[in-house]
Amino acid sequence: MRQLRTSVAPMVDVTDPCFLRMTRLISPFGNHQLWTEMIHANAFARGHIHKDPRKLAQHVPLRELNDFGSGIVVQIGSSSPDDAYEAVRQLVKLGVRNINLNCGCPSRNVQMGSFGAVLMKTPQTTANIVDAMCLAARGSSCRISVKCRIGVDEHDSVEFLQRFISAIVERTRHVDESSIGIILHARKAWLQGLSPKENRTIPELNYERVYEMLRAFKTTSFIVNGGIDSVESVAKHLDTADGVMMGRKIQEDPWFLSKLDHHIYGISTEKLPRPLDVLQQYVRFADQMHNDHGSRYSVLGRPLFAFFQGRKGRALRANLTQAIAKAKTPRSTRQESRYSAPFSEIVLETVEKANAEHMYCRSSQRETLPMATSQSSGKQMTACA
Repeated sequence: MRQLRTSVAPMVDVTDPCFLRMTRLISPFGNHQLWTEMIHANAFARGHIHKDPRKLAQHVPLRELNDFGSGIVVQIGSSSPDDAYEAVRQLVKLGVRNINLNCGCPSRNVQMGSFGAVLMKTPQTTANIVDAMCLAARGSSCRISVKCRIGVDEHDSVEFLQRFISAIVERTRHVDESSIGIILHARKAWLQGLSPKENRTIPELNYERVYEMLRAFKTTSFIVNGGIDSVESVAKHLDTADGVMMGRKIQEDPWFLSKLDHHIYGISTEKLPRPLDVLQQYVRFADQMHNDHGSRYSVLGRPLFAFFQGRKGRALRANLTQAIAKAKTPRSTRQESRYSAPFSEIVLETVEKANAEHMYCRSSQRETLPMATSQSSGKQMTACA
C-alpha cells in the first residue's frame, strides 16, 4: 500500500464528508490522506449508526471509500476498549482501512467523557483501547494509529511522552510494529484555562520533541502536526518525519493542496483542476447528498466558505448564507425542511452575484459556466477561473 505523506487533519465541524469530497476534487491525484472529524465509538457500539445509511453518510465519507479507501482515515474517540473494539469492527466491515484514536482533543466535553487528550494521563488505559482496536482489525488490511499531543498540563517531559508511546507499542507487540502509527501534535495540551482554539496556538510548538520520539522509536511511523502552513515547511519536515499533517491551513485555504501537488509531488500546472470545474462537480455531489441522504444546505454550503479568497470569498460567504436561509421553506411537523431550489442552482447564482459585486479578474479572463443541474433550464453564469 502506498504511504501518503501529507494529511488533512481531523477538525470538528470541518472535515465532514462534504469537505472531504471537495478536497478530493481539488486534489484528485491521491497524494493526501484525508481524515474525518472525530466520531464517538458509542455511535457504533450503542447508537448503531452503521445501520442507518442516512446518519452514516453524514459522518463517514462513503463516496471516497469506494475509490480512495486507502487515503481515508476515520478518527474515533473512546475511553472504553469494548466500545472501541465494536466501532473498529463495524468500520472494517464498511471498508475503512485506516482508523485513529483521538488522544489530543482538549475540549471540556471530551474531557468529561474521559477521552481525547486526558487519555495521555493514563497510558495503560490508552494502550488497552489501542490493543482492542488492533484485535478488531486483525485479519484485515486496516491500520490503527494514535493522534496525541507532546504533553498534557504539567506532564510535558521527554520521559512522560516516551512512557506514553512505550505503553502503546509494548501492549500491541502482537501486531506488526510498523502498522501502529503515531501522529504527534507538536504542542502540549492545557486541559484547564485554555479553550480548544487557544490550545492550537498558545502552547509553544516543539518540533524537536517530535524528532526525539522518531529517534527513540525507530520502527514506529510518526507524522508531525501543528503550525505547518507553507510549502517550504512541509518539505522541511518531510526530510525527517514519515509524514506531515495540516489542519487550519487547509480549512482556510483548501487550494493549498493544489500547491502541494505541484511543488511536493511534481504534478504539472496543466493537470491541476480549475476552480470552476471543481465547483461544478461539487454542487452536483451536494445535490446527490441532499437527495439521497437529506443533507442540509447549510452543511453542504460550509465547505465552500473558503473556496474563494479575499473580497470575493467574503461576498460568497455572506450571499450564500443569505440565499440558503431564503430558500428554506417552513418545516412541517411530519417531514424534513424543504428548499425552493436545488442547492447547485443557489450556489452558482450566488457565485455569479459575488462576481458582480467584487470583480476578481479582468473581463478577458472570465468564462461561461453552464449550470450543473437540469432544473436550471440551461441558464449560464460567468465566474473567474
